[in-house]
Amino acid sequence: MTQKKLYILLFISAIGSIGFISLLFAFTNKGPERDMSFKRGFLYDAPKKIHEMDLKYNGYYIAGAYKDKIYLGNPKSPLYLTVVDTALQSKEVIHITMDQDSLPLRSPQVRVVPPYFFLMDGTVPYVLRGKTRDWKGYSILENPLYFNNAQPMDSVTLAIRTMSSKTREFALGTIHLADSATMILSHELLKKQVDGVFDVDGTLQYNKQQHQLVYTYRYRNKYIVANDNLQLQNLGTTIDTISQAQIKVSTIASKNQQKMETPALRVNKYSSTSGNYLFVNSLLLGKAESIDMWDKSSVIDIYNLVKNHYEFSFYVEDIEKNKLKTFQTLSDKFIGLIGNHIVVYQLNKHFKVKEEKKTFITAQNTLNIKNIKNNTRILVNNTAVRAKTENL
Repeated sequence: MTQKKLYILLFISAIGSIGFISLLFAFTNKGPERDMSFKRGFLYDAPKKIHEMDLKYNGYYIAGAYKDKIYLGNPKSPLYLTVVDTALQSKEVIHITMDQDSLPLRSPQVRVVPPYFFLMDGTVPYVLRGKTRDWKGYSILENPLYFNNAQPMDSVTLAIRTMSSKTREFALGTIHLADSATMILSHELLKKQVDGVFDVDGTLQYNKQQHQLVYTYRYRNKYIVANDNLQLQNLGTTIDTISQAQIKVSTIASKNQQKMETPALRVNKYSSTSGNYLFVNSLLLGKAESIDMWDKSSVIDIYNLVKNHYEFSFYVEDIEKNKLKTFQTLSDKFIGLIGNHIVVYQLNKHFKVKEEKKTFITAQNTLNIKNIKNNTRILVNNTAVRAKTENL
């Protein structure tokens, strides 16, 4: 081989190598975010899908689940609930009625916690409560208290996230619907890193068995566990290492509003809690995980809230290229919405959660509620600014 041919061969090899590396780099950038600092554990006997139903509509959300029933809400028809059994063999539609002719249905949500249900819209605002025996709602929010996320704690108390009139940032709190409807906020639970709005976005849940508020941050590896009095009990850490929200925020001067400059790195998409456990749909690929499996499923990481550690993970398969959207756990079952479909996974036996036996508080025995509240919490003025309602 002549020296000239050798140079040509080396040049072609070098160009080919550079092109190959560039191609790999391009595909890597388009793929999922991988965090090499952690490795998930997957059990051999992982939770398995046992039921599936095509709902023929992909706009449902899970309004509640109790015993053998799953309640599905529909934003386009907020006064109707679709009820399916946990075996996904039967389906019925329930019509919610109200004690008034009409309400502005701007952004309503239904929450079903038998024997009660709630129809709520924190942007108007109003809260209707009724019994599941007749599905008639009665207005119980006397004062205009605004919120953009709410979960019933009992029949007269809501866990909420709202924008504080004091800080103009998001805060967690409670609304006590009896006793003239008062809002109590904690400005200590959510920790600001950038702007106190986008960077603290997350999923609010209430664990009825543990009587705890659980808030999972969307853009960092933390979750908050607080008691009914809004006192921090634990600041948990998910298994990844994204401790700082990777977002940039700018201000629209003409509207005096903030916006994200570029799409942020999402860490935790959604979460649910029951019993001793927190279930988190993570969006980060761990060490040695299959990209092929990641592309056709969603991963659920399970944390023990009592022992404060990670347990294991399992996959929820995509359906028709649709990812898991939202989910809830009920006893020993994992219920998920994927595209037009609802699925039920059988959890391992040691994850079975006993049915809630807590007696609901009624309006007649709420006089002592205020006396047990922590004096350090801040009572928000009833003219609190309207909460932001964008889907952050």
